[in-house]
Amino acid sequence: MTTSDRRRVAEVVPDDAAVAALAAELGPRLGAAATFATTEHFNLQTARSTTVSEANGRAGIYLAALSSNLIALAFIGQMSQLGTAFYAFALILLPVLAYVGVVTFLRLVQCFIEDLSYAHRISRLRSFYMRLSPELQPYLVTVRRPDSPALFDGARFAPSARQLTLTAAGMVAVVNSVVVAACAGLGLRAVGVDSLAIPIVAGAVIGAAVFMFHERLHRRASDAYSPEAVDQAAILAPGPHPSGAH
Repeated sequence: MTTSDRRRVAEVVPDDAAVAALAAELGPRLGAAATFATTEHFNLQTARSTTVSEANGRAGIYLAALSSNLIALAFIGQMSQLGTAFYAFALILLPVLAYVGVVTFLRLVQCFIEDLSYAHRISRLRSFYMRLSPELQPYLVTVRRPDSPALFDGARFAPSARQLTLTAAGMVAVVNSVVVAACAGLGLRAVGVDSLAIPIVAGAVIGAAVFMFHERLHRRASDAYSPEAVDQAAILAPGPHPSGAH
């Protein structure tokens, strides 16, 4: 073990006096506390899996709806020779699809924040394990002071704009921006704009603005993240009952 490794271990792992103090504080409840912590750890892992499954399912539903709608547009366009029926059908279908995309994006952002919160809570439990059994440190991947708020502030922890684009919410944001841009371009063509360049340019500008709006919402949600603000129904601890209350 190098000098830097020893320094990092010293920052993560408490000394024997701290471990003894923790054990003395828990006393006969030490075994029960460890059981509670491992049960909570398992529940959080299950919640993370459920969140990821929901995010994948919602993104899949949206992409399936997009695919089927594009096939329907292709059929109606071929049958109507890109006439009035095609524009009417497209301008009814695409706004609805854009709404579904916005709702999907917002829920995926929530799933992203929920997954982040569950990971944070798991790290806090791992710090309890390390305090209770510091001899496990060589077998666990740890970072310095996992319970420090500095690891979760906007400057050090928030992902970059590029990383947000790589998430499921970022993918839906890009696709939904294209849907809105296509809707805007078709709307201009439907009102009689003959030049092809104008709908293309207008659609590109509107699509870029919609994507920036999506990205801004995602960034604000990520910057405003707080573990205490997620899943409050599960983490709320009721106060003690008044004496004599039933």
